[in-house]
Amino acid sequence: MRFFVLLFLSVSLLFAQYIDPYLTHLSKTSLSKTSEPRILNMIVKGDENIAHALYQNGFDVQSAVGEFATVRVPQQRINDLLTVKGIKKIFYGVKSKPLNSVAVRYQNVFSAYEKGYTGSNVIAGIIDTGIDFYHPMFIKNGQTRILAIWDQSLDGNPPQGYSYGTEFTEAQINQDLQSGSPYSIVNHHDTDGHGTHVAGSFVGADPTATPADTLDGGARDASIVVVKTTFQNADILDAINYIFDIAEQQNKPCVINISLGHQYGPHDGTDDFNSAVQNLVGPGRIVVRAAGNDGAKAVHYFNDTEVSSESIRFLYTDYLTLWLENGDRLTSVSLSWSSGSITNVTLNGHKTSSGIDLYLIPGTAHNNGKIAVYVFMDNNTLKNETFTLTLNGLQDSNGNNRIVRHAWADSSVFESPYGAFSQGTLYGNNFYPYTLSNDACNPLVVTVGAFITRASWPASNGYTYHYPNSGDNGGIASFSSIGPTGSEGQKPDVIAGGAIILSARSQDASYGVEFLPPAPYTDHYAYMQGTSMASPVASGAIALLLEKNPDWGPNELFDYLHNHAQGTQREAGVTADELKVKDNPNTWDRVFGYGAIDLNDAFVTDINEQTTQSPETFALLQNYPNPFNPLTTIEYYLPKTQRVTLRVYNARGQLIQTLVEGQQFKGTKKIVFNASNLASGIYFYRLKTEQGQLTRKMVLIK
Repeated sequence: MRFFVLLFLSVSLLFAQYIDPYLTHLSKTSLSKTSEPRILNMIVKGDENIAHALYQNGFDVQSAVGEFATVRVPQQRINDLLTVKGIKKIFYGVKSKPLNSVAVRYQNVFSAYEKGYTGSNVIAGIIDTGIDFYHPMFIKNGQTRILAIWDQSLDGNPPQGYSYGTEFTEAQINQDLQSGSPYSIVNHHDTDGHGTHVAGSFVGADPTATPADTLDGGARDASIVVVKTTFQNADILDAINYIFDIAEQQNKPCVINISLGHQYGPHDGTDDFNSAVQNLVGPGRIVVRAAGNDGAKAVHYFNDTEVSSESIRFLYTDYLTLWLENGDRLTSVSLSWSSGSITNVTLNGHKTSSGIDLYLIPGTAHNNGKIAVYVFMDNNTLKNETFTLTLNGLQDSNGNNRIVRHAWADSSVFESPYGAFSQGTLYGNNFYPYTLSNDACNPLVVTVGAFITRASWPASNGYTYHYPNSGDNGGIASFSSIGPTGSEGQKPDVIAGGAIILSARSQDASYGVEFLPPAPYTDHYAYMQGTSMASPVASGAIALLLEKNPDWGPNELFDYLHNHAQGTQREAGVTADELKVKDNPNTWDRVFGYGAIDLNDAFVTDINEQTTQSPETFALLQNYPNPFNPLTTIEYYLPKTQRVTLRVYNARGQLIQTLVEGQQFKGTKKIVFNASNLASGIYFYRLKTEQGQLTRKMVLIK
């Protein structure tokens, strides 16, 4: 082993421009530990024939994606990989991390359901911690809704074209469900629970729930493909390729949800992993990603002043990367702490000390042409240290009178994070821009932030819980990562409910009693929060859009999402100083993106509930928010001045309240309905004019 490490390092110095510095760091640390795998799945960049060249040289190629390929390489053959003709770069990267009723319905999914779109003609892909395939949300009439599970963590029978993991087919899952011996045929478990919860918000449908549809995911009839991933970049890329291949075989459009993330990379979508993903998405092939949970953390540093040197202080972190603006220059870097230092690392150089690696990598090694600094730490005895990274010889070589430096770390470590701002006095912490996870910055994936649709929740022990200083309904979730991207790209795209989401509970996962709902949902459901939960909520709505428009690619989808969003509203009695909300939908901002998804404009072309209408157009729009508690806005349009009535009825047809009765001028009208004295349930509001009448449904959930 020692011989291998020395050989690898000597060769890596010759090919430093090709090799991900993290892989070199691992060769001296984690790869020598017995807990690490001896076969590495890596992303290789080359020419368009790179996959064939790797195969010809005896390497185990998994996915061929244009100029990229994923390849599984025994540890002892990494040096051989460097000799393959046509290789330009080898990328490994850090592991990603895992980042319902009210939230799903807010997006007006019933507009799609009423037109017959429920996801039945869409493939829903989930790359996560696995799935509890025995959960009633994923079984219909005794049969599984899951087409396939690829468990990348199990040795056994891999999918065709791949050489690792175990694939379980739809037939095998059904055999297991009917065997009377659970897991005797399909030995797959979600012990984390994250993937099962995500799946419930995306595609879940529990026929036993009361009232019906209460806990459904957006794409409640979609066919499901699950990949339990190892969280390595190449394995996630294989998973995307695998799911899209199944969708192609089924001749259906596909939406893949990835509620995972990390801060390693340039945050502009140009790294090898994200470049390969861009080669995979397209018409009928959509990837949705969680924005990240670092919005209130000091994970990012920024400066653009013209100085010749700079010192940046931070605490211990597993990794840190710093990126200059394209064209600017940096001569050398140093790192110091109370008990040691690494000095004078020059361009294309690397030094190590006390389990810490410091690299200065030229722009020619990166797809964006930017010079970058990499720091990796693997020494627990230094966890209480404060470190100083010094940049020397900074030059404004591109002549724009600024030297942009962006840095990102694995955790909240920067002593002087950039751009702190408040979203209102109801929050205990500041928020920080540029905190999106690296893979959420891909310009061709849909990036989803989280807002609050449930600020407090009842638990199975009879208590009601609330996170103090974390905002309120309608505000951004206190953890949701903030845009823009490192290249000033407008992400996140949209927001969805992500705070205290009630969804499917894996029977193999453990939860505290405070995160279990009251009966009758205690056994099968749990509360979780994060942009991990917001992303599948949005994915369900996006799947319905794709079912209606199966040829839409990312650009067509963005055109709809960015121009047909809805805002959020604060609760009655909450002031603008206390809580900022999204009050200008379809206009991008770094916190809420363009707003929350609204399916009304895509699916409401007529009203089939007690509707008569003359050729002269009048309109009654879906209330927002919906579901609501206790305030909601009802909007309608009158083509001329006339007498109008607007009334609210309960599900039994009984009149609840008359909101408008009398003469009104031509134009758009907005009425706020306060249901504070009403019980949860389904209500109807009916607009009656000279042209006819329109009726719509709204849901009050308290």
